[in-house]
Amino acid sequence: MKWLLRIIIVLVVLIGAFLWFGWSQLDKIIKFGIESGTPPVVQTSVTVAAVKLSPLSGTGVIEGFVIGNPQGFTGPYALRIGTTDIALDTHSVSGDKIVIQHIKILDPEINLEAGLGGTNLKHIADNAKAFASQQVPAAAAANPQTAPSADGKPKKTIKLQVNEILITGAKVSASAAGLVPGASKTVTLPEIHLTGLGTGAEGITPAALTAQILSRLSSEAAKASAGGALKNLLQGENGAKIGGGVNKLLGR
Repeated sequence: MKWLLRIIIVLVVLIGAFLWFGWSQLDKIIKFGIESGTPPVVQTSVTVAAVKLSPLSGTGVIEGFVIGNPQGFTGPYALRIGTTDIALDTHSVSGDKIVIQHIKILDPEINLEAGLGGTNLKHIADNAKAFASQQVPAAAAANPQTAPSADGKPKKTIKLQVNEILITGAKVSASAAGLVPGASKTVTLPEIHLTGLGTGAEGITPAALTAQILSRLSSEAAKASAGGALKNLLQGENGAKIGGGVNKLLGR
């Protein structure tokens, strides 16, 4: 009986150590997942400075999230987010759809560049949309009627539900990608508030969620560039419009 008790104690200690090690490495695992999983979606580089997540409460912070510029643009980055607060419903993690209570993106910096095919952020958003269109939630992938991917087979992915997304203090620094030397302006975008994403049975895929956020940021940044504080960036030194004006440069 004593040996049995000792074995049980050792097993409990080993299981506890394993769980502690798993939790201690969770931040690194998520960081690696973001940096390796997001680039194929946006077709450009993605880096994260740090991830801090509490497995018990489901709350966490992503720090230093940076999306690089796509090919053809010259700036050091397209989007930089200092802090993103996230809250998960921990009970949903073991289910077929992970519920995110909120995502709060604080003071993102958009380095908007206008090129002949549209802005850098629009290129990235379009890449995410194209990738998302090739994916379906895991439950739907078993359905033979599901839309196939490029290779003719539906791609499985996890399902999400996001109850709230709040983007505040987004600052846009805009330039014309070398078409207008020295032209640069900065403006703060209105608050962006999205709710009820993926509330249906099929949820929303991570790629589709990324596409929605980037598309909304791109749209708001384009509005700011097309009229108001950033309108003059698409004018030459003598005030002459270049290449058909704002709409052509923004790809609209």
